[in-house]
Amino acid sequence: MEKERSQVKSLRHKKLIGLLDSDPLISDNGLAAELGVSVGTIRLDREALNMPGLRERTRLMASRASSRLTSMKQDEVLGEIIELEPNSKALSVFSTNREYAFRHTNLIADHYIYAQSATLAIAVVREALAIVAAARVQFSQSAYVGEKLTASARVGTHKDNKYVVSVHTRAGDREIFVARFVVVAIEAI
Repeated sequence: MEKERSQVKSLRHKKLIGLLDSDPLISDNGLAAELGVSVGTIRLDREALNMPGLRERTRLMASRASSRLTSMKQDEVLGEIIELEPNSKALSVFSTNREYAFRHTNLIADHYIYAQSATLAIAVVREALAIVAAARVQFSQSAYVGEKLTASARVGTHKDNKYVVSVHTRAGDREIFVARFVVVAIEAI
């Protein structure tokens, strides 16, 4: 009986590690739902595996990512960059509140959603200075006050000083925005 419990626990730990590797931003509630156990069990398992909670994982990821930022400063980016592999991919999280909404609504203003993705597209490019030269954007759904927007960027083709960067923005499990940017490296004036 004890051996069986140990095997179940070991299997759960492996699944927990796999879930956190695939989505480091998943909450303890999300992990508990995925694994069919209580939040308390998840916390005990994370502690046993020496894995930090969501807040600490996010802080550590952001710290690592900001040290790789070259094309702009962290305070120029809308949202918090939590993953950055220059000239490859990046991930940004933007926590919304009433300040970012259209007046008298709970809808997040579209220019903030665009700004998060555009600054992420620039940030993923490893250049001293870069700007958006062209963009093709599509808003598919609205975002609402209180939602956390997660934008993921991928660098596609790169030729000379031009980079094609695709960005997908999600609010929870809904994809709300897709953009394709041409980012151009320029010389400082």
